[in-house]
Amino acid sequence: MAHGDYDCCAVCDSKLGYSNDARTKEEVCAYCAVALVQVGVLARNGDEFAQWIKANDIATIYEKLVNRPVKRCYYGNAVDDALNEKGYFDANNQ
Repeated sequence: MAHGDYDCCAVCDSKLGYSNDARTKEEVCAYCAVALVQVGVLARNGDEFAQWIKANDIATIYEKLVNRPVKRCYYGNAVDDALNEKGYFDANNQ
């Protein structure tokens, strides 16, 4: 199966489940949801995570996500777009 056949996590880009109509970074996996709450980031889905990214400066984003394996997805999505706008991936060589 290609990555495009799976729904993926908005944070770590891990496979959440097979889908004939895959959703790219629209959900947050359970592991990332707990990790985000532990650092005070309340994002239940990709839209909320993208909005949080847009509302914060890059220093805050680094501070909160330093221990999260934030991964870019091959497919376009709002989360990666927001991180790109902040320069997150460039600074982290991703």
